[in-house]
Amino acid sequence: MRNLILFILLALGTLNAIAQEAETTTKVKISTDKVRIDGKQYYIHIVQQGETLFSISKAYNVSQIEIAMENPDIYLGLQVDQALKIPVKGQEVMPGDEDENYIYHVVRRRETLMSLTRKYDVKLHEIYAANPGMEEDINVNQVVLIPKKRISTIGQIDKDSDRFIYHEVKPREGFFSLRRQYGVSEEVIRKFNPELGEDGLKLGTILRIPKDPSDTSPLPEPKHHETVVVIDEMAEYEAPATVTPTVVCDTFQYNRWRDVYNVALLLPFTQMADIQPSDTLNGDLGGSLTEQVRSSGRERISPQTANFLNFYQGVLIALDTLKDMGISINLHVYDTERSADKARQLTLEKGMQNAHLIIGPAYTECLQPIAEFALEHRIPIVSPLSRNNYLLERNPYLFQANPSFMTQLQEFVNIIDFCGGQNIVLVHEADTTNRAMIESFKDMITQRIGSCPSSRLIHFKEVSYRPGSPAPDVQERISHSLALDRENLILVPTNNEAFVSDLLGNLQALSTIYKYPISTYGFPSWQRFRNVQVDYFYQLQLHLFTPFFVSYSDPHVKSFITKYRDAFRAEPTQYAYQGYDVMLYFLTAMKNYGIDFQFCISNHKQNLLQSKFNFNQQNSLTGFENSAVHMIHYTKNYEIVSAEETNKKLQVISPIRYINEPETNRKEAVIQY
Repeated sequence: MRNLILFILLALGTLNAIAQEAETTTKVKISTDKVRIDGKQYYIHIVQQGETLFSISKAYNVSQIEIAMENPDIYLGLQVDQALKIPVKGQEVMPGDEDENYIYHVVRRRETLMSLTRKYDVKLHEIYAANPGMEEDINVNQVVLIPKKRISTIGQIDKDSDRFIYHEVKPREGFFSLRRQYGVSEEVIRKFNPELGEDGLKLGTILRIPKDPSDTSPLPEPKHHETVVVIDEMAEYEAPATVTPTVVCDTFQYNRWRDVYNVALLLPFTQMADIQPSDTLNGDLGGSLTEQVRSSGRERISPQTANFLNFYQGVLIALDTLKDMGISINLHVYDTERSADKARQLTLEKGMQNAHLIIGPAYTECLQPIAEFALEHRIPIVSPLSRNNYLLERNPYLFQANPSFMTQLQEFVNIIDFCGGQNIVLVHEADTTNRAMIESFKDMITQRIGSCPSSRLIHFKEVSYRPGSPAPDVQERISHSLALDRENLILVPTNNEAFVSDLLGNLQALSTIYKYPISTYGFPSWQRFRNVQVDYFYQLQLHLFTPFFVSYSDPHVKSFITKYRDAFRAEPTQYAYQGYDVMLYFLTAMKNYGIDFQFCISNHKQNLLQSKFNFNQQNSLTGFENSAVHMIHYTKNYEIVSAEETNKKLQVISPIRYINEPETNRKEAVIQY
């Protein structure tokens, strides 16, 4: 890296030397804004028209090589409005050196005073009091003083120094980092700090940390001169009544020179016992993925690992698209090895610590520690493949791209038009083991019908029978619930192939012989059935819901396939499409709304290849789950079309076997189709 910078500086230096002879040195206004980063002070200099690296280095009395080392992006050339970190000369750098009273925050694009209050857990009036004359609208690169909580006294703190370490909570610090630093669990910390409430750690709070993690002795009764007190010095100050900060989603202006996004991608590349460590794909793979795969031998890679490689290859194609869009990205790729311990170790990596976005891991056991880390450091994290949504609780930074089955089912019910006067019939097995799911499905339908203007006129019936019953009996039983003068919507909530085959045969007879108008609605697993006559799907106008659907007539899909074939000499799989979609969606969201894009995610629309994303929160404390699904329709013209785009002829990607199916014991978090 240093050699690269030296080479760049030689080129820039030649141009600067010529410029020095031909023109008077441009007057550079020295910035007065200082910030402290990792214990070192910097000026923040905004490049103005006509300024060069030479003129800036002379103005600040800092060598060009020092400026280049602190700002690697200058190899693209200086740009007007580019923010440079200029080291302050003559300072003594001390590890952990911080201002005693304030945190110096440099405002980034899309940041507001409200976002700063959330980031540092301070009140708005505290920021106003620490920055007299500050307006509600703050400017990019403005330095905002964030007040720390004041400690009035710790009294005779040395009395218990043999038992406790007294720790002041720093910004973005949580129980996870404390456990890593002191080896003490959250439960132990709460035991010795009973004043902590449900909201958890607060900036500036003084914690008692037992030196012995196994210490279980009761906390001694505090005396008045031993109590650790945290005082809010500005508690009596009231913010002006006219200040009502809000999140505005249309003011962010992306600058590729200043807004370089760090993305961490975590996937389990190592899964086969017979793959040697030299074959392990980890670290920053860059463009050497294809070579590594070819040298190790594709036949030595397990199917699961191949899926994740396909996902990663889709990400690489997305990076190429994002580059053409002018988005600057640093991608750091890590191998989680499907190990929770390995995932925890990765949180110490610099690429993770500085990440603006985390994508992955794939497995739930690895996702949990990374999600905790992301919550603690307020980093948005995307679960790209798993359908388990329990981690969304109390983690507003977690995004689940693959909706859970019940979420898909609810969206399926929302898409169906129940208010058009059709005859609605629910058909299921009489001795089904999925009674709970069927009851939930019925409740969804009932609520949906209840929202219709003329809900009392809508007919909703239920039929159940055992598969294998005589066909005449089954047809007579079902016909009692059908109507000849209106369309019959037959809803079949099952994954049982034998039952579906039996039912569709009987419905085909009722439709053909007795001319009942029938449309059937089923589950995505039906596409994998091998013992059901496909002709039934078309004749009975089958509708299926699925989170993934590819239109091969789409020019974007055609372009992706061409690029993928050229790069990897293979056909893209479902995982490759998903890798592309996830990367493209979230990076374009960051381009539009900045690093706090989650507050504006409901406004973000992006055309994707196979997915649709519509993220929702149950409340402000929970994560975001995608609720969007595709509805595909088998027509009597033997076409497979999207219900949203009935005028287009679409193809469905070949179904694949996926994990978490009832008949498998594997627990891998892979795409649900």
